[in-house]
Amino acid sequence: MVGCIITGHGGFAPGLKAAYEMIGGDAEDFVAVPFTNENTAEYPDELVAAIDDLLARDGEVVVFCDLMGGQPCQQAMLAQVSRPGVEVVCGANLPMLLECLMSRDGTAAELADLAQEIGRMGVAHVERLEADAAPADADAAFAGEGDGI
Repeated sequence: MVGCIITGHGGFAPGLKAAYEMIGGDAEDFVAVPFTNENTAEYPDELVAAIDDLLARDGEVVVFCDLMGGQPCQQAMLAQVSRPGVEVVCGANLPMLLECLMSRDGTAAELADLAQEIGRMGVAHVERLEADAAPADADAAFAGEGDGI
């Protein structure tokens, strides 16, 4: 299994982890490491500790970051330089995590490639339905009926 870390600015990491768990349940070796105003000095050490812990358990780790070029991404890339088996993916989103956390049998590099592919597929422009094209029960479909997903 490949260990996975979600990191990003503010509440991004714990929020995305909570969203994943709401849909996919608990995931083994999946850790959130937030970068906040309160932990700017400690953040690099916290991220490295999480990476090293998962490397020791799983042998490989993918670090999912919120934003290319942001501090979390930069710190993940710095850690990656001296740690074989660490891959960094930027632009993390929920569809990416749902697919990747349920597909961790390959290598970290394969998982990072899958993340990029699924992440792109998970972004869509949903166009507005015209009133005459909407199903008759369109209001009911969005009124809380169904499984909530």
